[in-house]
Amino acid sequence: MTDIQGQPLAFTVADVLQRCAQQDDIILFDIRSVESFESGFITGSIAICMEDNIAECLQELQLQARPVILIANDNEATYISQLQQNGYQVIGYLKNGFANWQMLNAPIDVLIAVEPDELAMDIKFDEKLVLIDVRTEEAYDTIHLNESANIPFSNLNDPGSMANFEEFQNIYIYGSNAYRGITACTLIKKQGIHNLRHLKGGWPAIESMPALFNITKAASNKKSSDNNN
Repeated sequence: MTDIQGQPLAFTVADVLQRCAQQDDIILFDIRSVESFESGFITGSIAICMEDNIAECLQELQLQARPVILIANDNEATYISQLQQNGYQVIGYLKNGFANWQMLNAPIDVLIAVEPDELAMDIKFDEKLVLIDVRTEEAYDTIHLNESANIPFSNLNDPGSMANFEEFQNIYIYGSNAYRGITACTLIKKQGIHNLRHLKGGWPAIESMPALFNITKAASNKKSSDNNN
């Protein structure tokens, strides 16, 4: 699965497609910039934004038992090292990254992003809207949007967490930062749910525009906030 020195192999697009067809537990980790994901990502891959805390994200994913192929535009050696340091077995990486995949017209998927003001309007008028907060239970209990439900990021690999979603729903995702919602969307897409949108800026974007949203705070947190005003 690796070369004779035990190092991950440089795969062609055909190699990646063949490996995934032969071994259905392979994970494609796509580590690129937020802007890069706007041009698309490999269908079935898990996106991790290079601006995110990659080590923290990898630990929360808890997918160390499965072999990994890395997708990146550059710095493959650095990302392979990070993956290995966090317990992942990297069997290879896509030579020349996502650009090579695009050139050969291999299957890609896209993410839809919404701005905070768009989300605020959609909450008011979209009866099919489902809003999912993927922060931790503790963070959600402390403060959250009234209209949101909580599915912690670390639970998104559990098919049971997707059981209440319906095809007709318009699902909006936000996470603890500007990047985790993107990863969350790709995890959910892997489970066959595709009508997704991620909030640009994540929870910090909501907090920066409190007048647009109905925000619920825990009683102790609200009291502390009121005392500071």
